Amino acid sequence: MADAPPALTGLSRLAESFAVVLCDVFGVLHNATRVFPAAAEALAAFRSGGGTVILVSNAAEPGMRLAESLRARGIPDPYDDLVTGGDVARSLLEEAGVRRVHHIGPARDRVLFAGLPVTPVPVDAAEQIVCTGYPDCDDDLDATLEAALERGQRLLCTNPDTSLTVGATRLRFAGLVAERYRALGGHVVETGKPGALIYRRALDKAARVRGRPVAPAQTLGIGDTVPLDVAGALGNGFAALQIGTAQPPPMAASDRFYRMPALVW
Repeated sequence: MADAPPALTGLSRLAESFAVVLCDVFGVLHNATRVFPAAAEALAAFRSGGGTVILVSNAAEPGMRLAESLRARGIPDPYDDLVTGGDVARSLLEEAGVRRVHHIGPARDRVLFAGLPVTPVPVDAAEQIVCTGYPDCDDDLDATLEAALERGQRLLCTNPDTSLTVGATRLRFAGLVAERYRALGGHVVETGKPGALIYRRALDKAARVRGRPVAPAQTLGIGDTVPLDVAGALGNGFAALQIGTAQPPPMAASDRFYRMPALVW
């Protein structure tokens, strides 16, 4: 194991080493209550130097909807394209020809199914489960998962994150549901970070922008969390840059793991 790497002072210290940046949204461009203009400026500067920026988010909403919400927050378009966990889930549903799904998560996340020939149904009538978040009431969650297991249904999880403590409040996410289903013996497919599916889609988009394939060694993943962003980037062969002041836990020594208090140029 090794101590955390020293913090960098700006993205420009790394810019010449990479052709593509795969950048997180929540925690980097904004935190729901506050927008971070310096992050957008840093990404724009990277692009002006010939780099390609793909936003990679575990949001359940389709990428086009996420782009709209970013513009509504006053965040410009300092990126070439974007992909969400919702986009990957939609593609898997279309490829499998799924028509009936049981949705676990906030009702607002059903925007994921917009435009698809998909109908949300009770678990006993579903072909597949899609989990976008932790349910507001989990009284029947175990019974739902056991019923899904009996039917051999797989679970698509758009956000593998499990929880976050804000002040005295513990927020629970879709990853907790995925953990419970795995513990029962169920099959889970993670469509968001740190899984490979969303990164594969992001690299495909980067290749289309650049007109040629992109090697993992040319790619830098940026995000604020170690379990999702850093682990996902390193696990898929990219370098990783953690944004924020939180001290990461000790990790295996790597000369491709960097830290920065805030994304600046």
